[in-house]
Amino acid sequence: MAWITARPAFTPSKTRRERIACVKHLTRALALTALVMMAAPGCSESQPAKLAEVQTDIALLGKFITLHPAPLEAKWSITPIGTEGGLGPTDNELWAVLRYSEADLATISRALKAGAALPQVTVDAPPTWLLAEADLSRFKHGTDYVFEGPIFPSAPFTSDVYTIGFALELPDGRVLIHSGST
Repeated sequence: MAWITARPAFTPSKTRRERIACVKHLTRALALTALVMMAAPGCSESQPAKLAEVQTDIALLGKFITLHPAPLEAKWSITPIGTEGGLGPTDNELWAVLRYSEADLATISRALKAGAALPQVTVDAPPTWLLAEADLSRFKHGTDYVFEGPIFPSAPFTSDVYTIGFALELPDGRVLIHSGST
């Protein structure tokens, strides 16, 4: 048993150093966790209310959906959806209109068309800013908006949070995206 060496079970200075190191490590871990929670979509109850207004910050939009390639311009909003006892309160919908360079629009167009075209998608009502931004009158049927024609799943734009939706190219060359989170 010569290979077992005896060490004192308690060394005051070493234990104090270990405690200090542990507290520092725990403090860093908690600070990092708090930063991640603040930056993560859906972690703040007030976040959807703040983002319901029209946004133009492409970098911020990139935290919610995939933007590869990055657009030249973006107008977008996130609004809470749902009702008591049903969807909600952390369910949101994202609407965006993106303008790309000609080359990047061709890339996005190919990526969209790689998915199977959707026959049609019906939504209650897009946000009012979008009605003014993009002429959606051709899609209005009664009180609903029925998107028909060449519309595709929003797969090129999906993220961990916004996983389902549709996208289409507008006549002026911009891309319209509607995506939902749960």
